[in-house]
Amino acid sequence: MKKIFYSLEGVMLAAAMAWGFSACSPEEFGSPKEAGIPVVSDYEEAVRIEVDQETNYAHFHFDSKPGVMPVWIIDGKSYSTDFSVSKYYRKAGDYNVEVKVANANGVSDGSVYKTFHIDKTKMTGFGGFVYESEFNMWTKATVAAPAFWYAPGWNQIADPAYSLADGTYVVTLPAKTTDQWQAQMSMTTDINTAADKHYDFSVILTSTTDHPHVMVKLVDPGDDNIFYCAETVALTANEPLCFWKSDMEGLDITNLKFVFDFGGNAENTEITIENIVLKDHANDDGTVVPEVDDTPEPVWVDVNSDDNLWKGAQYEMAYFYAHGEDWQTYPENPGMRVEGTKYTFTLPNESNLPWQAQCTFVTTNVTTSAAEEYDFKVTITSTTDLPGVTVKLCSAGEGGDDIFIVNNEKVPVPADTPTVIKGIKKAGQDIAAAKLVFDFGGNPANTEVSVENIILQKHKD
Repeated sequence: MKKIFYSLEGVMLAAAMAWGFSACSPEEFGSPKEAGIPVVSDYEEAVRIEVDQETNYAHFHFDSKPGVMPVWIIDGKSYSTDFSVSKYYRKAGDYNVEVKVANANGVSDGSVYKTFHIDKTKMTGFGGFVYESEFNMWTKATVAAPAFWYAPGWNQIADPAYSLADGTYVVTLPAKTTDQWQAQMSMTTDINTAADKHYDFSVILTSTTDHPHVMVKLVDPGDDNIFYCAETVALTANEPLCFWKSDMEGLDITNLKFVFDFGGNAENTEITIENIVLKDHANDDGTVVPEVDDTPEPVWVDVNSDDNLWKGAQYEMAYFYAHGEDWQTYPENPGMRVEGTKYTFTLPNESNLPWQAQCTFVTTNVTTSAAEEYDFKVTITSTTDLPGVTVKLCSAGEGGDDIFIVNNEKVPVPADTPTVIKGIKKAGQDIAAAKLVFDFGGNPANTEVSVENIILQKHKD
């Protein structure tokens, strides 16, 4: 006799069945019958996927039919038996979801498979110029296959493996290197640039391991000393980073060469290179280039210093926790635990929009003055991708939210990646008692967010 539950998902599906059908009476279902297992082809049209390309959320729906429930298998590793599920995808690309159908007799032999596409990678910060733009010279160019020089310890070995799909390169570096230029990748193109023009360039880089210095160089193929840029960037594991330059003075170069050097990589590193854009600066693709904040970093006091105005803050917590387009509030607030200078919030339920998951410290003894300037810093780490966290330091009394010193809105916080949010040399306000608002609106269900090492100080050059 066939098993009702497949061994791969047996324990999980059994639990889902117990949960999903525990409220059903025997009159509704009777005893399990193998012949009554759902036929998955009957439910192809019941599975719907809607993608919000503005927020990078995919919304999965199962149009309910009597006596059955979906078993979502998302990205091959997460499971749900809800009739509607949402998931945030930070990275552009094609994704798939598998859906089994369950009833009181068991789980369907087959699955419904659906694919969907995420248009753009969500970045921490600027995401670069528009890859799909008609002005992108890279997408119209003839690009030679990559050439490599891979030499751990300066002894050349076999070239790294790489793949190319939809303009995205993934390079596999199995062996560790220790020095710059020991893991070079170069691509010659038929792109020609001119000295009488200016150019914009951007590329998104991701490494599966921390990499302190990836070199990016746009260079004349005949002379290494003629180049647009030759700079290194530090990559945090699994955190996409956009390297970009705007309004670069043109150079007379024929067959421009793009060079990436991964020297100093850890073993078993994969590097993803995507969304390469080179365009004439005079052609506007709609990109708003961020202002580069050249405010020098202050001298930060220690989190436990008496000069940290947050040290010894006396506060009460206030919450607003809601979901959906109708802003329906949840009956319970997020959980909170305190460990020294670390505050951890537990968000068991998803929220969908900004300002739907507010956790606010309402203080009685943190004061500021309009006669001073202030520096503020906090580190936030989440167990899930948060599309946009807002941090606001403002008045708890007169003037309320309109009187603020810091208002950092919708900062992406990737999963398991400590993200520092700060404000430097901010104009002070006369605030008799401050409140510090953290909004995690848009969080997935079962999220934990830690907020730690809060520093509020009078500005220190």
